[in-house]
Amino acid sequence: MNERWFRFVSRLAIGGVLCGGVAACASLDVLRGQPAARVVTYPGPAEEVSTSDYRVEVNGRPVDVYRAESQYFDKKYYFASFDFSGDVTVRVTSTQSLARVKILPERFGIQPKVEGPNALSFSARQPFRIAIERDGRNSPLLVFGNPLETNLPQPGDTNVVYFGPGVHKPVKVRLTDNQTLYLAGGAVVKGCVEARGSNITVRGRGILDGNDYPHLKGPAGFMLNLAGCRNLVVRDVIVRGPWTWAVVPAGCDGVLIDNVKICGSRVLNDDGIDVVNSRDVTVRNCFIRTQDDCIAVKGLDGWGRKPCEKMVIESCEFWTDRANIFRIGYECEAAEMSGLVARDIDVLHYSMNYRPPEAFWCNTVFFLQPSGDMPMRDLRFENIRIHADDYQTVLVLAKPMVCGVGGRKYTASGRLSACVFKDIEVTGNAERFGGEMCVVGADERRNVEDVTFENVRLFGNPVSEKSAAVTVGAHTRNIRFLSK
Repeated sequence: MNERWFRFVSRLAIGGVLCGGVAACASLDVLRGQPAARVVTYPGPAEEVSTSDYRVEVNGRPVDVYRAESQYFDKKYYFASFDFSGDVTVRVTSTQSLARVKILPERFGIQPKVEGPNALSFSARQPFRIAIERDGRNSPLLVFGNPLETNLPQPGDTNVVYFGPGVHKPVKVRLTDNQTLYLAGGAVVKGCVEARGSNITVRGRGILDGNDYPHLKGPAGFMLNLAGCRNLVVRDVIVRGPWTWAVVPAGCDGVLIDNVKICGSRVLNDDGIDVVNSRDVTVRNCFIRTQDDCIAVKGLDGWGRKPCEKMVIESCEFWTDRANIFRIGYECEAAEMSGLVARDIDVLHYSMNYRPPEAFWCNTVFFLQPSGDMPMRDLRFENIRIHADDYQTVLVLAKPMVCGVGGRKYTASGRLSACVFKDIEVTGNAERFGGEMCVVGADERRNVEDVTFENVRLFGNPVSEKSAAVTVGAHTRNIRFLSK
């Protein structure tokens, strides 16, 4: 070996291209003129790792699998998470047949290669969040392929609250100005986070776990109770088994929630992300499974009717078992709700519990529900893909209603205007989907106006005002249907 070649290979090893450290490994594809693949896995605590249903490998390295609980179907599901760059091959083995396996969503272009009745593999080169379903909603495996972490904090860093690998039971972690909470990969932190202040960050590849707490009986009102924060970041963590609402920025200004995975559906009322009286909020690259609403926008008591405004939700995957994908309104103690953009979203599964549009607790994909005389306006839902399975559902319900907040009932509904549903595509099983789209006002003052449906397609068929699934009721104006 000549000296120049020796120095090159040595640099690869020093730079972490050869296996070493805490389960980081990279291939030598760079020697063949290709970008080097790098994989980082995080061994889990022995008492947390599940081997009963699935095994996962990436480029030959084992990836630990965790179990999550659900009230529904066969009561359980699983998830595995790792970081990577470059081209990787993921291999999954199952104790049950994978002959009828389905991988959702299709957006990531994952093409499984069957390797016998109980094994499959697939290739990836970009981050992804998928559900591998061998038997519908029974015992699926969620796989999260993350980008590599950068700028990792270290134990002992100033203003860093650090939890390393292992099980921790702090019950409650409190954060204030300029602090970072870091959950390292392999950490399972049982409890909640309460944050109030400016420039707060919650991050890491670890798990914030609520499984030890019964419904509504956790150590705080919410798993991540983020109150009155400015410049808040929640990134990369996994939230498992919330006892009630999971991630709740309330009275906040400037929020980024990025690459967060919520593995819920263990109890009732476990909303995924609830934006409460907050502005300038971005939610992106998130995977959410819940029993209750995946995304809700609310106005609650205690925030001076601060408006909910300037909200972007993009590039996410949503799954609810019994409620709504989007629920905008109901609790409406806000001056207004406006400026919401939701785009590039995949709905893997919607509620299995059908309720018709006239039901007060209707379950929908899109529920726009202004109440308390509050105006709701400028909402845009674009490039949304819904996978239809074996259940009937309501697609859109835009309906001012008399709801309530804090145990008291409003005396009036709200008002709704300037909404757009564009490039909404439903595919999959057309047999039972239904997909009603209902727009109806409350009275002449609390009406619904200027709502546009553009290129909404059910199983390839464009929706128009004459479609059987469409109802445009009283007290509405300028409800338009456009097709390409």
